[in-house]
Amino acid sequence: MQRPGDAKLLVVDALGRLRHVPRRDFVTLLRGGDLVIANDAATLPASLTGRHLPTGDAIEVRLAGRTSLSVDDVHVFSAIVFGAGDFHTPTEHRLAPPPLRRGDRLSLGPLCATVTETLGHPRLVSLHFDGSSDEIWAGVARHGRPIQYAHLATPVSLWDVWTVIAGPPVAFEPPSAGFVLDWRSLDAMRTGGVEFATITHAAGIYVHRRP
Repeated sequence: MQRPGDAKLLVVDALGRLRHVPRRDFVTLLRGGDLVIANDAATLPASLTGRHLPTGDAIEVRLAGRTSLSVDDVHVFSAIVFGAGDFHTPTEHRLAPPPLRRGDRLSLGPLCATVTETLGHPRLVSLHFDGSSDEIWAGVARHGRPIQYAHLATPVSLWDVWTVIAGPPVAFEPPSAGFVLDWRSLDAMRTGGVEFATITHAAGIYVHRRP
């Protein structure tokens, strides 16, 4: 649940002192003339299940990055690949995928992709998706699900990972600081003389490579 009623904020004052306040009290910390900048990226349904065609094994592909935010630039992604299983298993316990090699074909629902490069880790690859940009977007929208982890037992929907200011679908995981905002807080900022602006930052997946 991204919007629990008892969520809190960590506040650091000018003297470096820390305190917690309810997240709903965010606007009370602001003063006229302040500027709030928030990430307006919408979250992609970046988890795609399917098959590694050379072996027939079940896999989960989590899209992790792309070279630009252009709406047409959706053929090439970096991605993390897991073996059979789902988010109910903690990430560190997920099965490894079958050995991934350049040229391997993946079937991901309505999408097909080719491993074009391995990226220094058995799970991390570069993928090239078949089809037009429109076909890739449609396949991701129909077949993909939001990336999710085991601490949330119930499957999440896109609504759960989009903020109220969500715009271009470019993030791979939620820009979670934006969950502090709702329409009432935005209205209170405007009437209180607090300026508001957005940036678009494609939040990706952190990949830790063990030495």
